[in-house]
Amino acid sequence: MLGNLALSSECAVLFADLTGSSHLYERIGDGAAFALVDNCLKTMTRAVEHTGGRVVKTTGDGIMAAFWDADAAADAAVSIQTQVHELPLVPGFGLGVKIGFHYGPVVESGNDVFGETVNLCARFSELATPGQAITSRETALRLREDWQPMLRSLAPRPVKGMNRNVELYALLCESHDEVTAIAVSHDTDQLPSTHQLRLYFGEQCFILGREMQRIRIGRDTSAEILLNAVQASRRHAEIERRQDKFVLIDRSSNGTYVSFDSGREFVLQREEVVLRGQGSMAFGQSIQAAQSAEGVIRFVCL
Repeated sequence: MLGNLALSSECAVLFADLTGSSHLYERIGDGAAFALVDNCLKTMTRAVEHTGGRVVKTTGDGIMAAFWDADAAADAAVSIQTQVHELPLVPGFGLGVKIGFHYGPVVESGNDVFGETVNLCARFSELATPGQAITSRETALRLREDWQPMLRSLAPRPVKGMNRNVELYALLCESHDEVTAIAVSHDTDQLPSTHQLRLYFGEQCFILGREMQRIRIGRDTSAEILLNAVQASRRHAEIERRQDKFVLIDRSSNGTYVSFDSGREFVLQREEVVLRGQGSMAFGQSIQAAQSAEGVIRFVCL
């Protein structure tokens, strides 16, 4: 265990954060929501301990953990995603987990750890989408060979607190299909001309493809899809084409509710998800609640 770390040492740090919990408190009340979130945190803790790590501290609706090596952190990431997803949750409501992990030097003081490794790890968890874990290239290279098929290289991007772009990798550790890891390449030359996303809103149909590669959704009059619901933000969301995928980006205060026809509803809060197959989305309220107000968009990927 890491309680005997020297003052200065190296380890793998992992942050795991629940998404959607604030809407859960609004929906089912403080007591029930607290109990459900607490169960999720205990499940995360057991997953960490089972893979040989220790929870350093809780961070709001998440945990920070430390491990001797990167493989143990990756094991924990997969275990957390799997076990939290299998918990009995509120019908029609999904909680997601965003994870970041990174191996590097840390400074230990008491039971806590500090340093650039910890700071980077926290930023990685912020960049992750639910069902995904983000790590650095340096950490990815430390993982066992059998992890490599589960890794996807992401485009280098700036990370808060760093004066250079950081090479990132996504560990596709979700055991479910509610949220798919996004491809961040913006090269659109390889998209087949027949690949389309169709959006049905009331009597209107919008088609994203080669001709239209981005669409804005919100109450602002500049939006291509104009919403009337008071729960929606003025600039609520966007959908953009990225290579051969269409990515929904939430920019709202109240979240975007999404349901693929093959799965349950979940909520995005300043997050992104790849749209696939067909399904529905609503803005600032659940899809069921928005149906009566005709505030639901149906989407179909062709």
